[in-house]
Amino acid sequence: MRFIYKMQKQIASYLFQNKTCPLPGLGTLSVINAGAEADFSDKLIAAPKTAIRFEKTETDAAGLLDYLAASTGGDKYEVTEALDHFCDKLKTDISNNPDVSVESIGTFFVDGAGKISFKQQELPAAFTQPVFAERVVHPDAEHQILVGDKETTNTVMTELLAPRSATKDRWWVWALVLGAIGIITLVIYFTAFNGNTAFGNAINYIHS
Repeated sequence: MRFIYKMQKQIASYLFQNKTCPLPGLGTLSVINAGAEADFSDKLIAAPKTAIRFEKTETDAAGLLDYLAASTGGDKYEVTEALDHFCDKLKTDISNNPDVSVESIGTFFVDGAGKISFKQQELPAAFTQPVFAERVVHPDAEHQILVGDKETTNTVMTELLAPRSATKDRWWVWALVLGAIGIITLVIYFTAFNGNTAFGNAINYIHS
């Protein structure tokens, strides 16, 4: 049938657009995207890795059939028959050959336990090149820092250190205050002592 020859490309396109693709009678292909990884020591960010996983659990093929009908111009009956035929042929080929490739997706094979397995096709290296990235820390913005083996923020550490630094930097203020108190105490003492002596001498002078 005319749809069989386009089926592999259509399945690959549907898989990457929808992250899942049912294969009636075989199982389901799924796309799993791992996040990009930052390597600040080398100032690089690795490209996200795409993994294609095959599971024997079958899922609803209604979305795929609608996609095939829209992309090929066929009706629902034709694309359903074409998809069933493609999957039946793929299953037979897997049983009779060491491996069977599906364009742009990967290779099916039977493992040592007799189960159908899958190995994805590696993306060209040009699509997985890391990018240069240098971490920029804004002094006024809050950011994570490592103190010993504990993670905290620069804001927390500033608040913890500020009172201690203020006390250390202002020791001379307290020294001046204490010195002033000492001087005032001495002035009051000598003033009172001299005053009493003068007052006593004045009284003695009158009586004499």
